[in-house]
Amino acid sequence: MKWSVFLLGGLAGAAAAAYVAKRRPGMFAWATSAAGMAMSGVSRRAMGAVVSRKFGEARHASAAHKEGAARDSAGAWGQIEMMLNSDPGLKHQVDAIKSEAKTH
Repeated sequence: MKWSVFLLGGLAGAAAAAYVAKRRPGMFAWATSAAGMAMSGVSRRAMGAVVSRKFGEARHASAAHKEGAARDSAGAWGQIEMMLNSDPGLKHQVDAIKSEAKTH
């Protein structure tokens, strides 16, 4: 679209709005209110679609991240348990710390 056509349409719309506002102020108020509600409804639906799509992707990514974190955590605890079982002195210290923590 050319800018001249856009500007001409804008001027024609402004002239029509001014004419209606002078002739029928009630109709102009109703039309502007209706246009405002229509625009807010459109923007609300658009924002809702964007938010639901973003949170849907984030929820999916978060679930995959949690699965990976759980696997990593299980592996880490397995390594810790292997270290404790391989060193009796370390296991004794950990048991002492655990029993002290339970009494407090």
